[in-house]
Amino acid sequence: MANYKISFIELRGIEVAEVCQIFERINQAGKLLNIFDIVVAKTFRIEDKKNNISGFYLRELINNLRESIANSQYARVDDWTLLQMLAVVIKLEFPEAGIQNITDMYLNKLKTEHIEAVWSNFKIAVAKTFDFFDNILHIKGGRLIPYRYLYLTITAYFYRNDKPDYSFLNKYFWYYSFHNADLLTNTTHLWQHIYFVNQQKANSTSSFNKFDIDKNSLRKSFYSYKGRLSRAILSLYANHKPQDWAKPHRDVLSDVYYLLTDKPNLHHIFPVNFIKQSGIASQIECDSLMNIAYLSQITNLKISDRNPLNYLKEYDEPDLETVLRSHLIPTIILEWSRADVLPENALTIFIEERINLLLEALRLKLEGIEFNIFDMGNHYIPK
Repeated sequence: MANYKISFIELRGIEVAEVCQIFERINQAGKLLNIFDIVVAKTFRIEDKKNNISGFYLRELINNLRESIANSQYARVDDWTLLQMLAVVIKLEFPEAGIQNITDMYLNKLKTEHIEAVWSNFKIAVAKTFDFFDNILHIKGGRLIPYRYLYLTITAYFYRNDKPDYSFLNKYFWYYSFHNADLLTNTTHLWQHIYFVNQQKANSTSSFNKFDIDKNSLRKSFYSYKGRLSRAILSLYANHKPQDWAKPHRDVLSDVYYLLTDKPNLHHIFPVNFIKQSGIASQIECDSLMNIAYLSQITNLKISDRNPLNYLKEYDEPDLETVLRSHLIPTIILEWSRADVLPENALTIFIEERINLLLEALRLKLEGIEFNIFDMGNHYIPK
């Protein structure tokens, strides 16, 4: 293989877009080039030992970065996101480099010398970002990060930051993840956020506006990979390190838990079939994330679609109340189980109680920030 010969055609004086078209036409697999492939090709530099010029291969650097965090689910973050994180750092370090945004047009302008200059500190910032999600927020997988742009803003905060303020960062994450308004959905928001976190980094001070949240949005939240609020709710559940109902001193979430499934193993506290058969609630209430908890697959299968009054009796040990609190589950359901009585509007009551627990958990995380709760649902709980 060392003497294997290949043929090539050298093209001069043509644009990158034309090169891409030629590649796509002659490539037998018909693979389209993406922006990461283009940046890798444009920034590639062959080693020249005679002139003391080192080689450069961005794909190899990215692969090595992933290997350094191989035990984390965040090693799966896609190339495009990592490239945008890199572009943000280069824009901060080299304002004159022409990287005015993170769109493909500007990613195409990334230069080898700029990547080399920031790479060492960039790797540290990325590792700290993933560690923050993984080990401080206890969100064991990128699928639950509410906004993809949070990768970029938090990397910007950690970049060349020897004394990060994790109290600030926690507030920042939960404030924007749950705020009633979508405040991180476009690149205008992105650069406003980066300016905000960098102001805190420079001055060690920060000020958040009033936090607004609609109870009805929580009530009507459903699981969706693309739903910002749904991800935020599931992230908050994960953040409380929910414990296994069958083995109370064991966290139900783990790296393996996320590795073995495309979706977290979610359990309906009031099972779907039980609700349909009993007629105690609407489909909206049934599918609300307020009726969802993380459980191990074994426990989930064992519970199946049984009445919660019955299956809770099997786990009603002294630690169960603590376990339920780790899931932000109101213990009123345990009181019903012990009394063997389920109110006619049990799920409605349960959902409202859980919303209140979730809001109280958020209020604690956003301590010192004006906290405004409103309800656009005009919800009424019958007596």
